[in-house]
Amino acid sequence: MDFRPMEKIEEFKRRLEELDSCLTQNDNFDEKKLYQLKSMMLMYKWNNPEDTRVDTLIDMVDSISDAYINQENKKLNHRLNLLTIWSTIFLPLSFYTGMWGMNFDDIPLLNGDNGFWIFAGLTAITILIMFTYFKRHKWF
Repeated sequence: MDFRPMEKIEEFKRRLEELDSCLTQNDNFDEKKLYQLKSMMLMYKWNNPEDTRVDTLIDMVDSISDAYINQENKKLNHRLNLLTIWSTIFLPLSFYTGMWGMNFDDIPLLNGDNGFWIFAGLTAITILIMFTYFKRHKWF
């Protein structure tokens, strides 16, 4: 009886456990190593179709890959959430800047003595209101 296939499967298990621990501990997870391991397992399966021991390991590779993709999607969603919040805060500020930056004399408070301070106060109040709204609703 040849012990080489069993040694090969044990090596697959060991490498798979290493990758799984890297993913769960948020260490340097290397997705490339995961797909190389899956490729080696599939080649093993191709050469030994009667050996079903590797099928479970291939399924484990797929589940680790799915967990990694979910983890990356959570990070991306968090970043997009923050980008949306910042964009929402700066949208009314851009409107205020555009309105106060017009070259017309008919706009109220544009040429007044307190125009700048009203603009600065309106800007600060808008930022404060939006920040507290987002904080109260636990958006960040």
